[in-house]
Amino acid sequence: MVPHQQEEEFYICVHSLRYYDEVLFYHEGGVDVGDVDEKAERMQIPTGEDLSVEAVKAKILTKVPASKQDSLASFIVALYKFYKALHFAYLEINPLVMLSDNTVIPLDMAAKID
Repeated sequence: MVPHQQEEEFYICVHSLRYYDEVLFYHEGGVDVGDVDEKAERMQIPTGEDLSVEAVKAKILTKVPASKQDSLASFIVALYKFYKALHFAYLEINPLVMLSDNTVIPLDMAAKID
């Protein structure tokens, strides 16, 4: 168990569709996250393209405090590289915790590998 505050929890999901991968991100995570399909920020990545820290910050991290955006965006870019390299079809982390020192810790994950 990692001691943390509720406001340090986020939700992220990467899944593959026919012509693109999609990242869903919500600035609140945990058991009470609710309907993320309805409220998450979404970012589509066409097949064969990569993510950049700048694009992640601009498209899905707008509700995250500025002091956390660089570290969180770097984690998301690395997570997407990992997702592609290991041929995941689905990867969900909830909660994804970012501590006050900007350490990112995935606490629970569900995944499908193709």
